[in-house]
Amino acid sequence: MATSPSGSTLTEHVYEQLRAGILKGRYVPGSPLRLAALSKEFGVSMAVVREALVRLAEQHLVALAPNQGFRVITISRQDLIDLTDLRIRLEGLALQRSVESGDMGWEANVVATHHRLERAPLTHPGEPGATEEWSAAHAAFHDALGVGCGSPRLIAFARTLRDSSELYRQLSGTAVERSRDVKAEHRELMELATGRQADEAVEALRRHLQWTTDALLESVLAEPVATAANA
Repeated sequence: MATSPSGSTLTEHVYEQLRAGILKGRYVPGSPLRLAALSKEFGVSMAVVREALVRLAEQHLVALAPNQGFRVITISRQDLIDLTDLRIRLEGLALQRSVESGDMGWEANVVATHHRLERAPLTHPGEPGATEEWSAAHAAFHDALGVGCGSPRLIAFARTLRDSSELYRQLSGTAVERSRDVKAEHRELMELATGRQADEAVEALRRHLQWTTDALLESVLAEPVATAANA
């Protein structure tokens, strides 16, 4: 006799679906996330939806305001600038520590995730934005660069900031990736990291993150951002 999914399994499923929907822009920045509507959409209880939203709030992808409920976080030029500054500092520190003390397993993981990223299709004909395969491979590669640092808290902070930044990158579709040789940038990061050139790798990461932010500020965020409030 088949068993019914547990509450934790249902919460995990809803959490993953909501997270993917937010990062892909299916839920517009600033838009409300109503318990009743989401409960109906996913076919689960409101308690399950609430638990998933609380997890997303802890990762700063969702905000909870008194008497207003849950909303997708809002975005702005200043927020992106702040995010990028923190990412450069924290991901740079994680990368430096990884290069200096990461073992052969870390090195192999950097190479493997880069291999998958290089071969992932950026787009599919007729579909807007980057493919889910490329986005997942991109996140995995950047994650792999820093996980050898030996600090679970530093890794967790870096992942949270990266998720928040992904909202901005998705808004640009693939314009940011197509505007420069991103493949070469990723290959340089892989080679410098596995070549144990810590200072050069950190500087390459800084340039890589800053270029993406500069492109977004000049294009997507050059005008007021479309959110649920002004769309």
